[in-house]
Amino acid sequence: MAFDSIIDYIPLSMDLFIKILIAITIFIVLYYIGVLVSNYIRRAKLKASPELIYNLARTAKYIIAFSGFLAALSVLGVELSGLLIAAGFTGIVIGLAAQQTLSQLFAGISLILEGRARVGDAIRIGDDWGVIESVGLMSTQIRLWSGEILTIPNDSVMGSKIYNYSKSVARRIDLTIGISYSSSISKALNIITSLLSEKELVLAEPPPTLMVDSLGDSAVIIKVLLWVPNSEFWTIRKEIIREIKEALEAGGIEIPFPQRVVWLKSGTESKGTQQFITAN
Repeated sequence: MAFDSIIDYIPLSMDLFIKILIAITIFIVLYYIGVLVSNYIRRAKLKASPELIYNLARTAKYIIAFSGFLAALSVLGVELSGLLIAAGFTGIVIGLAAQQTLSQLFAGISLILEGRARVGDAIRIGDDWGVIESVGLMSTQIRLWSGEILTIPNDSVMGSKIYNYSKSVARRIDLTIGISYSSSISKALNIITSLLSEKELVLAEPPPTLMVDSLGDSAVIIKVLLWVPNSEFWTIRKEIIREIKEALEAGGIEIPFPQRVVWLKSGTESKGTQQFITAN
C-alpha cells in the first residue's frame, strides 16, 4: 500500500515541479523584458525631461515585472481574484497609514508632468538657492550655491513658490548707488548711462533705467535697472558694480561714507554750550 501511494505521488510531484519551473521561467523572462524596456526608454531620444524619462523607465520595469509575478501565480494555480481583493483591502489600509507618503508621490508625479522645475534649473525655494540635481517621485534634491545637497519632500516643493531663473532668456540686475550731495546728479547719470551703452551684454531692449530713488542720510540714492542674458547674470553683475565705481571716481563723483551728526553738550545746563561734529 505504501509503495502504491508513492507511485501515485510521483506524477503529482513531477506535475508540481514542472509548474514551478514554468512559473519561475515566466517571471524571469518578463523581469528581463522589463529591464530591456527600461533601458530602451532611457536611451531613446524622447522630447521629455530627464526626470520624466527616468521615472517612466523605472515604472515600466516594475509594471512588467509585477505582471510576470501574477502570471507565475496563475500557472501555479493561485486564484488571483481572491488575491487581488485581499491586495485591495491591504492597499486601503496601507494608504490610510501612509497618507503623507502618497501625498509626496502624487506631488512628485505632478511636478514631473508640469515641468515647473527640471534637472539643471537654477531655482529659489523660500530662502534656498541652488541647482536641481534630481526630481524623484518622493523628493527633490537641490545643490545649494554653498555646495550642500538639500533634499525636499515633493509635497513641500509643490506647496512652495518656485522661482526658476533658467526658464527666462534675460534677467534684470538691480543696483543701488549712493553719491554725495555735493556731486552733480546729472553728471553721475550720464557717466553710468555711457558705461552701460558700451557693455555688449547689456541689452538695449528693454533699455537700462536710471532714476534718483531717494535722498538718504548721507547720499543721494540712484537706482540702476538693466537687463542681461540669463546665463551671464552673475558675471556681468560682478563686473558692472566695479566698473561703475571706477567710472564715477574717474569722473569726480564722490561715493561717500555713511555720516552721522553727533551733538556734544558741555558745562552746566544754564551756562552750557552745544557743539556738533560730523562722524564718518
